[in-house]
Amino acid sequence: MANSSKMDNTFARVVPQLHVLNVKEATEFYRDVLGFRIDWTWGENDYGSVSRNQITLFLSAGPAPVTPITCVLNVGEVDELCAEWFAKGATILSAPKDMPWGTREFTMADNNGHQFRVSRWTNPPRLEKRDAVDFKLVQRLATVDEYKKISDAVGWQSFTDLESVAASLPKSLFGVVAEIDGECIGMARIGGDGALFYYVMDVAVMPDLQRRGIGTALMNALVEFMQSRAQKHALPMLFTGAGRSDFYRRFGFEGPETWLYGMSARQLTKG
Repeated sequence: MANSSKMDNTFARVVPQLHVLNVKEATEFYRDVLGFRIDWTWGENDYGSVSRNQITLFLSAGPAPVTPITCVLNVGEVDELCAEWFAKGATILSAPKDMPWGTREFTMADNNGHQFRVSRWTNPPRLEKRDAVDFKLVQRLATVDEYKKISDAVGWQSFTDLESVAASLPKSLFGVVAEIDGECIGMARIGGDGALFYYVMDVAVMPDLQRRGIGTALMNALVEFMQSRAQKHALPMLFTGAGRSDFYRRFGFEGPETWLYGMSARQLTKG
């Protein structure tokens, strides 16, 4: 059947659905022991969702027995997380250990027997660069619709609020997008006060176009802007997952092991 509209079949993310005996007990376990947030529940004891950072899990109630599944969870600090979960009563099946394939990992079981292999790369494999594509950088901010398309594609849905994005975008100091044939396929922007603090934000490229030099070009545009505007002793900063830190080190950014110890809050509280 002919259709003139362009279809977007980009895979954004996978959300595991775990069979549990009791959704209320399971969501409370993930909140109280594993530090997740309860996103929502549906029905009396039928279905629920929990999340922590970029990870979302669906919990579906069903009769016994539960057939355990294994999820692989990539984190920044394996030993710290293992200690945190152990202190709160989680079942640690294997202690942190360096593995021959280049990861450090431990295994934990939840209150329904599902297992999590929690790991971080200690010697990550090098990804092969893909063939170059013909793209153009345009100095402008992504629109809200473009932002949604790209953020959904890279799996940012669980922590993206489009109403907040719409309010935040116009307050950016600088924005740049990558386009192919007029279509936005990558974005990056800078927030801050325009003098001492520069916050690198929302650097993202459509997954099927990654590793083709687009992200590097976007970051170079941000670096050029900051170099031209920043005052003496200005502080460029960003937040990223530990697995992506090597990319940003190429532009001079350092983590807490060699530079400042950054902190952020999932929920602000008074002291």
